[in-house]
Amino acid sequence: MINFKEITKENLIPIIKLKVFEHQEDQVASNAISIAQGNYDDEAWFRGIYDDDIPVGFIMLVLDAENDEYMVWRFMIDQNHQRKGYGKAAIDLMKKIVKERFPEVKEIFLSYVPKENGGADGFYKKIGFEDTGEMQGKEKIMRFVY
Repeated sequence: MINFKEITKENLIPIIKLKVFEHQEDQVASNAISIAQGNYDDEAWFRGIYDDDIPVGFIMLVLDAENDEYMVWRFMIDQNHQRKGYGKAAIDLMKKIVKERFPEVKEIFLSYVPKENGGADGFYKKIGFEDTGEMQGKEKIMRFVY
């Protein structure tokens, strides 16, 4: 069963060792960089994604209720665990947790670098995100509306 676990000294190394496929490396920062950034950002919420006790991915959100900003900052599923339903299950759990914690939330945003041959676009659309038509630099902005 998919669950999120706080990053601690006991599970830090297994989370850092998770990797995406080589052709996906330009799509997401390493978990080590994400964890370092998250530790210095007051609005960052980050967790390891687990199937029971097996680490399968990483998620980091911006949860800023004061400015009504809710965003997926980083999201990855390890190359050995992709195409097994973990991505959808993790995003579904994230949506539920954010709504429970912040009942006033109306939408969650994310951004990614589009690629000609696939990339994350189809995945995010399949799990309920829609194009906003906006770009932030080279990144396409999508949102999920509750």
